[in-house]
Amino acid sequence: MRGRLAVMVLMALWLALASALAQDGASASLKIGIVDINGVLGQSVAMTKIRATIDEENKKFQATIEAEQRELRSAEANLNAERQLLDASEFNTRVQEFERRVIILQQRTQAQRQNFDATLKRADEHLRALLLQIIGEIAAEENFDLVMQRQNVVLFQSEFNISAEALRRLNERTKDLTITLPNKETQ
Repeated sequence: MRGRLAVMVLMALWLALASALAQDGASASLKIGIVDINGVLGQSVAMTKIRATIDEENKKFQATIEAEQRELRSAEANLNAERQLLDASEFNTRVQEFERRVIILQQRTQAQRQNFDATLKRADEHLRALLLQIIGEIAAEENFDLVMQRQNVVLFQSEFNISAEALRRLNERTKDLTITLPNKETQ
């Protein structure tokens, strides 16, 4: 629904601008640029590097979690084996301790996943803002009257597509990017 509304708004703006130019006796032609923002971000060296770093850290974290899960399964088996040997009070105390450990592991796992997601979101927002700045610069240099997102355009001539130039500039500006993840959660 939001996409359709954006297309309708852009079409209305284009029609209004074309109409205004025609009424003034000026040519109704517009200089338009088209850019695939999501495609540029997805292909950028910076986003590829960010995703790879997050994936690597996630694999390390997953290995730690899997080791802790194996330890918990072992503790659960031991607890079940000792059930007949312990009095009810001692058994309940150990069960509560085991359940506490399970909950803590679940909370750590959820917190770390949220941390990875938030890191990726912040990186995406930063790169998106930089890309929009680059698109604005290209538009000014090329004297575009209008720049539209590729997903909102059905047909266009390839010379209108500025995605490759936007990608080149984004890669150039982020070539020295260093990736620092937020503090790892304590183990």
